[in-house]
Amino acid sequence: MSGQTKVRKLHYDLLRILAAFSVVMLHSSAQLWYDAPVNSRIWLTANSWNALVRFGVPIFVMISGAIFLDKQRELEPGRLYRHNILRLAVVYIMWSLFYGLWDYSRFDFSQLEPSQMKPWKLFVNEWVSGRYHLWFLPMMLGIYVLLPVLRTWVGHAQKKELEYFLVLFLVFQIGRETLRVAAYGRPIILSVLNTAKVEAVCGYLGYFVLGYYLERFGLPHKWHKVIYGAGILGEIANVICSNLIALHTGERRGDVYDSFTIFTFCVVAALFLAAREWVSKWHFSSGAEVLITAVSADTLGIYLAHVGVLEWLFRVHPTWFTTMPAVSIPGLALLSFGVCMMAAAVLRRIPVIGRYLC
Repeated sequence: MSGQTKVRKLHYDLLRILAAFSVVMLHSSAQLWYDAPVNSRIWLTANSWNALVRFGVPIFVMISGAIFLDKQRELEPGRLYRHNILRLAVVYIMWSLFYGLWDYSRFDFSQLEPSQMKPWKLFVNEWVSGRYHLWFLPMMLGIYVLLPVLRTWVGHAQKKELEYFLVLFLVFQIGRETLRVAAYGRPIILSVLNTAKVEAVCGYLGYFVLGYYLERFGLPHKWHKVIYGAGILGEIANVICSNLIALHTGERRGDVYDSFTIFTFCVVAALFLAAREWVSKWHFSSGAEVLITAVSADTLGIYLAHVGVLEWLFRVHPTWFTTMPAVSIPGLALLSFGVCMMAAAVLRRIPVIGRYLC
């Protein structure tokens, strides 16, 4: 490294911790979101919490983009496959196996009809498809596989070329998805929107490049207050719009605050910009730095394990979720976050195999 000392970007560690907690909050509220009657006070409370914390996964992706697309970071393809891709692949296999075995042990096979899938096939299917929250790992693996190409493109791209890509992402992913939600129940409009899809700029790759762009270039200071204001309004709009639509239609509409709708996009951009421009100027004691770095290192394990903890809590003490959900949802999320953090801290310190567990 030619004698240079790497400076830890603690603001991204803090942002990663916030994103991890937001995902735990999302799934804590989801326990009631699916079970409580729509329009009930419990459901509206769960939905409100759900709507407020949808920024987690896009934030994770943007942080990865800011780090892995940095031209100052050395990234040899062989090391990429050994250190990042292989690790995530093994982590996915191990945790999918864990959840598959857990579900298998709890399943009542006496309820199966003779024509239905055999028990061992159900287990294999569960193992291969993975628990619902594990989709994040294959998605990131897809981006990591493209990294050598992405870094070459980004390294030679001019600022205007990156902006062109991001405009396409805003139009054909954020804009199209927002219009799709607004056109719900109008099949002709939906059909038109489904054809207006540019695959290369649709999906989380857009957030990945956006993270790099904001890290490298930032935004003119005059836009900061606009972005922050849009982020606050986006949070409010996610809550109000999703609740009003549910009250009007009687339907659960999680797509209203999907990762690619305009309101959530504004929240994500505001949080990332705030971390880069504001939190990065904070000064921490050496003890605080050690703690932040340690918790940040546990976030993958927290992401992997929290669903199991929440499902166990909901099965053993369902009333904990339904009693004062405005308080119990964040409270149980904090409990799950803490338990998973301690478990991840232990697992990742296991010699040799620890890094392949979380």
